[in-house]
This record gives sequence, structure tokens and C-alpha cells, in this order.
Amino acid sequence: MRCREYNTMASRVSEYEELLQDLGDRMCVADQARIQRVLNKGFYSSRADSSTAASSQQDNMVDGVGKQENMVDGDGEQDPGTERQAPGRKGSTESLDCVDEDLNRTAASRATGYMGKISEVNWLGQVRKRTDTSDDNQDESGDSKMDFSSGLSGLPPSAIKRPEGSHLVSESTYHCDDIALDVQDDVVTYQLPPKEVADLLLSCYLECVHPAFPILGKITFVKQYQAFYNNPMLQTGPLWLAILNLLFAIAARYGRLAQATWVVRADDENTYFSRARLLGLGIDALWVHGELQRIQVAGLASFYLMATNQINRAFAMSGIAIRQALTLGLNLRNQDRNLADSSKEIRYRVWWAIALTERTLSVMTGRPASFAASDCSAPLPVPLDEASFMSSNGGYKTPAVNRLRRVSTSESRSTEPSTPSSISSRHKSPSDSSTLRSPDSATEAADVTPNIGLFFLYVAKLSNINDYVMTHLYRPPVLNQSWASVQSIMSQCQGRLERWRATLPAVFDFTVRQQDREYYRGRMCLGFSYYSTLTIIFRPCLCKMERKMPHETGRARDIDHANAVTCVLAVRSMLDLLPEQPDPAGMYQETPWWNMVHHLMQAVGILMLELSLGSPHCPNSTGELMHAAQKSVRWLQSMSSEDVAAGRAWRLSSELLQKVASKVGARIDDQLLWPGSLNQAVTMDVLMSPPTAQAPYASDGYYSASTVSQDYAAYQPVATWEPLMFTSYDNYLFADDHAAPPPPHGKSQDHHRWSDDMVDGH
Repeated sequence: MRCREYNTMASRVSEYEELLQDLGDRMCVADQARIQRVLNKGFYSSRADSSTAASSQQDNMVDGVGKQENMVDGDGEQDPGTERQAPGRKGSTESLDCVDEDLNRTAASRATGYMGKISEVNWLGQVRKRTDTSDDNQDESGDSKMDFSSGLSGLPPSAIKRPEGSHLVSESTYHCDDIALDVQDDVVTYQLPPKEVADLLLSCYLECVHPAFPILGKITFVKQYQAFYNNPMLQTGPLWLAILNLLFAIAARYGRLAQATWVVRADDENTYFSRARLLGLGIDALWVHGELQRIQVAGLASFYLMATNQINRAFAMSGIAIRQALTLGLNLRNQDRNLADSSKEIRYRVWWAIALTERTLSVMTGRPASFAASDCSAPLPVPLDEASFMSSNGGYKTPAVNRLRRVSTSESRSTEPSTPSSISSRHKSPSDSSTLRSPDSATEAADVTPNIGLFFLYVAKLSNINDYVMTHLYRPPVLNQSWASVQSIMSQCQGRLERWRATLPAVFDFTVRQQDREYYRGRMCLGFSYYSTLTIIFRPCLCKMERKMPHETGRARDIDHANAVTCVLAVRSMLDLLPEQPDPAGMYQETPWWNMVHHLMQAVGILMLELSLGSPHCPNSTGELMHAAQKSVRWLQSMSSEDVAAGRAWRLSSELLQKVASKVGARIDDQLLWPGSLNQAVTMDVLMSPPTAQAPYASDGYYSASTVSQDYAAYQPVATWEPLMFTSYDNYLFADDHAAPPPPHGKSQDHHRWSDDMVDGH
């Protein structure tokens, strides 16, 4: 009798499930998600009941693959068993293969776009969701704890009733894509700053950006620049001029953030970018065929947009640069006998520069890159600066350079750096390592003196590791693998990263104290990138795995715990690169300034996640985690006076810090709190006074060196600003070492005319 009743109830439950499924197809995505969540719970419960009724002798024993039918994990899903049976989605990357929001609905969602699991914007959304839906939150209302998804395209946002505790991706972003580009339509296209200002801008770019982003042939471009400014009658094409203005825009951006003395007006960068847009980024640029200078224009524009936190636009522009580069085959090894070796080398560096930008944006957005590593055979850059490998006839200077090219070519075919003979070798003092054996080749006799080319080689190698991590841990196919396989992949990624770090020359080692001043910025760039990569490797473990996999083996659980701890320690080590007391101007001078808000928000996201979970992986370090989180917020606050994105990041992190502190019972510094309304839009008008409007000018014809802006006629240097020095490791530096770099010293005064294809060095 009891068995018959159970069967009848199971039949009715099955009918109800089918009815709900049918009704769900007619509802919005939010209601569909809620129905599906209920169905999942009911499905496993009904199966357990049916199993009991069908065979009471088995007493709810395991099924054919070892799963307990009546066990439900913390997410309301059937217990998957051990890590070898559980799918890869059981980590924090469970929804890699779907979106839970209609990103086309509003202008804000379209501006933000999709943010994948690797993006810190996604992490911040998870923190917001946890802090808003926890039992400790007095505003909670039980049934509406779900991801908000909108599926009725066409309805205005105000017409949709959003469930409590739900969030849109645009609510957790700090990027500035919703702010229209401040492009000046009335700008004079062929206008020039005076040479003393132009020299400072170009020198600033070559010193502070070019080493990590060598998209130009430096020697050739400086010669062209000197000839252009020294000959008032010299004329050149619009693409070269667009490149020049983009360099000025990037340098002006840096100068304003670093409070450089040569910054004349706050809106200089907008002026330069507006000119570059008219010269090389007009509507016609979408229809013309790719060429090297167009690739450089698109790459520089993407870098500038990334530096201004217009991430969606930067991602689109980077895609254009990559597509045009693929069109010209820059991603492949060049064997043209008629092309000079030095020109080939410059083109390889152009490829690696735009590839680095693309991969960086891929990490920031969680979107796939526009190319696959398997499609690239372009050799890694030679570990030399241009002056060391370029000869007057266009070939390589010495046979040793040819050997290094062969080494880099063969190494580029490998997926990872080779294992060093002795890991302890990286702890040698800089004085013992003034020269370095050719990277990853014990058979090569050539020695390489540390230089910016060697620095960029390690940047490119780290980019390859980043791409490996993204491809193997943050793409939908990983969901089809077991969690044990995911653990193995994380271990492989960590192994690659640690082998990379072990091969670093001592002068680039960011983990030890050094007196060296020349490569300090390089160490900081490598350090922030290293800790960022380590963070994204182990981010999938930063969740309550015991709820997701109650029957995970003890060894696997220990691995998950250790990985989560490593993730938290990585961001704490990243923050240790910065001093306790913020000095934003000094920080911009000595770090990858174009990505510092991104790195700080990565730290905020990881620390807030761990704290919102109750610090399960660092139970005895809650106070230290809160201190580190407040340090991140304090830095963002100090940076907000000159950067809208930093101001938005400060507001967002301040809000989350208050909620997390309330949850863990911690006290925070009231001075860190956002002073205004949390609903207030953060723009530059809020953070600082608006810049002075630019007066229009009149000019015709080509951009010539005799066309000089009248605004600069009365240019006078302002009082010298001396930044406060800071460093976590280099304690031997002084403020006077931070003087602005001198103008470029181009010895060649040849007055010649060049075409648009000469920027690569031939």
C-alpha cells in the first residue's frame, strides 16, 4: 500500500515538473532560473523517493557510478561524489558557458558588456551578491535570492521588477565605457605643440611606456621625429601623424596622473587623441586594407583607451589591430629574404605588443582573445634593445645576435620556459649577475647584459603563461572535465609560472631587496603581472568546496584549501609592492600605471570574497585581511583625484568594505568611506573641477613643423614637484632620482621625406 502511494506521488510530481517546465518557457529568464532551481531540488528528491519505494532493501545506497541519490550539496544539486566524478563547474567558475543577464537591454549594460569569471568585475559582483543575500543582512527576504536576468527585450528597465538581492554586471564595474569619449570635433587636425613640449612628451612615452609596449621602431621613429621638427617644410602622411598624436596622448595621460611639471592643460590628452582620431581612426579606417602603420595606430589607440579605462572600446580597437595584423601575417615567422632582419625584428615586436594588449584586455573582461596561441609562429623578441641588434645595412650587428634569434625562434615553438639548472640561482645579487647566459639555452655561448629587450622577452613569456591559464581554466570546455583534472591543470599552470620566475635575471627579481635603480620599473611591472597571474590560477578554489563536494577526498580538499590560501596570499604580496601610505604620483612613475586600478581591484575582489565567505581559508588572519583590504581602498581613494575609474573603484570598494566589515564584525577607518551618495554617478565633474575649454584654431594642409599651437606660446614651467619615494624592496632610492627624463637625443639631422611604411625601421 505504501509503495503504491509513493508511486502515485512520484507520478504527480513528475507531471508538476513538466507543467512548470512548460510554463517556464513562456516566462522571463529570471523566473526561468528560479523555476529551474526548484526543479533541480525536486528532481533529485523525487528520484530518491522513487528509489526508496522501488527497493527498500537498498536503503538509499549508491547508484552505478558511486553517487548517493539522496544527498544534495550546498548548491541544491545532487552530490557529485569525489573530485574524480565531480565536473569542473564545481569550482567558482561554474557558469563559464552561459550569461545570466540581457546585456543588450540598457545603455549601461551595453557599455559594460560581458564580464567573464576571470574578470575582477565578476568577482566584485559575487561579493555584492553574497553580502546582500547573507542571513546576517537585515534587508534579506528569503525567496528572491537569485541572479537577476532579464529576457523581455524592449521593456524599459523601470518597467521590470527586479528581485531583491539581484545585481546587474553594470552595477559592479568601475570602468568608464558609459562615459562618452571626450573627442573635440573642432580641434585643428594639423596642430603641433612647441618642440620643447613635444620633446618631453615623446621622451616620457619612450621612457615610461615603450619598454613594455614596443609597438614602434624606436630608433627610426626618433630620427623621423627629429627631422620632422627640425625642417619646417617637411611634410608627412596622416598615419604617421596619428601615431605621433597617440604617443602624445598617452604621455599626456601619464604626465597628468604623475603630476609632471610639463603638463600645461588637463585636457591635453583629449586634444591629442581627437587629432589622432581625425587623422587615422575615422570611419574610412574600417574599409581600407590593413597596413603596418594602421596596425600601430589601432594598437596605440587600444592602449590609450585601456589606460583611460574605456575597456569595452579598447577591446574593440584591439580586435581591429589583431585582425589587421593577421591579415599581414605578423603572427607568423617571416622568411622573406628581401626584408631586412632588423625590420623583421621590429615587426615581431609589433605583434607581441598588440598581442599583450589583447591578452591583458581578455583578463580584464573575461572574454576570449581574438587569436589562438596555436596560430602563432612569430618568434619571441630577441633579448636585446634596438641599438644592439640594428646595423646600418638593416641586418643584425653580430653573429651573436643571429644566435640569439635562433634561440628565441626555437623557444617560441615551445609552450613554456625550460627548467633552470638551479632554482637558487635567481637569488644571486645583482652585482653577480651583470650579464646573463642566453635565456633557456645552456649551449649558447653568448651572454646577454640586462636591457629593456630582455625585460620585454620575459613580459612576452608571462603573456604566454597567462594565455595558457585563460585557455585551460576559463573556457567552457573545462566544464566537461572532472574537478581532479582542473586541480591538475592549476598545478601545471603554477609550475609554468614558477619556472618563469626561477629563470628571471637577478636584476629583474621583484622578491628581493636591490640597489639597482635602472630596472626598478621593470621589476614592478613583472611583480604585479606575476601576482595577478597567480591569483587567476587559483581563483576557482576560492569558494566553500565542502558544500559543493561534501564527499571530496581529504587529499583533494587539502589541495583546494592550499590553492585558495595561495590565491589570497598572492594579492597580499601584490599589495606589499606598495607602501602603506599612498603616494599616487610616485606610484604612477614606477609601476605599470596603465593597469594599476585593475590590479588594485583584483586585490579588493579576492580579499572581499574571502572575508564575505567568513575567512574559511585564513581563519586566523581576518584582521590582516581587513587591513589589506583597507590599504587597497586607501590607495584607490588617493588616486581618485585624477582618475574617474579610480573614483568609481573607490566608491564600489568602499561600499563593499562596509558590508563585509559589518558581516565579520570589524571596524574600518571612516575616512575611507565614500562621502557622497552611493547612487551618485562618478564623473570627473564630481572628482575635480572641469578642464578649461580649448580655443579653436584654423589651419589647412598637411601637419607641418611650423604649425604651432598659440596656447603654448607663453608656456612657462611650473614649480618642480618632487615625489615621495616609496618601495617595498628598493630602500636606497631618493626623490631627486625622479626628475623628468631628458628629451630624446636623436643624432641624425637628416632632412628627408618618408612614406607611411617606414616606421618599422626600413
